[in-house]
Amino acid sequence: MNLLLIETDKSIEVLQEKLKNQLEEFIIKGIQLKEELLEKGSTHQIKYSVRMESVKDYPISDFINAFKKRVAQGLWEYIQSVEELNMIKRIIAEEYYYFNEREQSEIQRSSINILDEESKVEEIIHLENTRKTKTLRKLIDYLNTESEINLKGFVTFRLKDYKKDLEETVEKAIEDFLMDKEYNEFIKLLKYFVDIQESKIELVNVVLGEDQKYTLYDGENNLINNDYLKEIATEISDNTHLSYEDILMSSLITMAPRKIVLHQIANIRKPEIIRTITRVFAAKVSICNDCQWCTVQSNVGVGVESNMHKE
Repeated sequence: MNLLLIETDKSIEVLQEKLKNQLEEFIIKGIQLKEELLEKGSTHQIKYSVRMESVKDYPISDFINAFKKRVAQGLWEYIQSVEELNMIKRIIAEEYYYFNEREQSEIQRSSINILDEESKVEEIIHLENTRKTKTLRKLIDYLNTESEINLKGFVTFRLKDYKKDLEETVEKAIEDFLMDKEYNEFIKLLKYFVDIQESKIELVNVVLGEDQKYTLYDGENNLINNDYLKEIATEISDNTHLSYEDILMSSLITMAPRKIVLHQIANIRKPEIIRTITRVFAAKVSICNDCQWCTVQSNVGVGVESNMHKE
């Protein structure tokens, strides 16, 4: 009895493997499924049939339904691993052709990473109406009425919502790419300011507080509280867009210390500032977690005179 004919123009080995994994349960139960691989011009065909007398544990209609559900799962895995990547490539090449080849490759990788993260979340919290569930429904509905499926045609004409989801993913990847590009340019600018700035201090200890504020000490553990820092600190009340992280970065660039030691980094709520400081000041930065500043539970800097980072 003929069951299904599947046609594809690419990656036939991947398709065979995905389907084999899904249909293995029937083989174990002794159901004699026959797979034929056919060539038709530039396309490949997989034809499935079954010896009806080997179907013992199911009414034949139940077996056919179970078979098509298994095939639908295998086809989804094939679409996700093969067609999805090709669709993303086409979207980027056709709609964002103005990015160069390297940039397009970065956007492609970012898009795949976003989809992988979404899939992990979907598996954990069992979301409905995901790309997977919507595609499986379309596949099962199609296979319930048809005995042949051309995957290229199915993806092109019946998965338009799927393509729209991928277009939105690519847009998100491009936003991330442009933000990273802008961030990298910003880092270059800050590094330039640091390089041309004359160092005003040998060592700065940055003690990060639980209230997102920070305290700066010099190499002798003296509180750094010069006129410039007082002036810039007052800007918090005048500029609602200026964060403590912005002020910290500005303070360090202005002082251009030869060495920076960060303390109590577990208190920081925005770890991006640590990344920024380490990228701008590079080898000048070290992170401490075992001095008295890092272990004391009382107010930092009060009565602390030993085991500090001194120059």
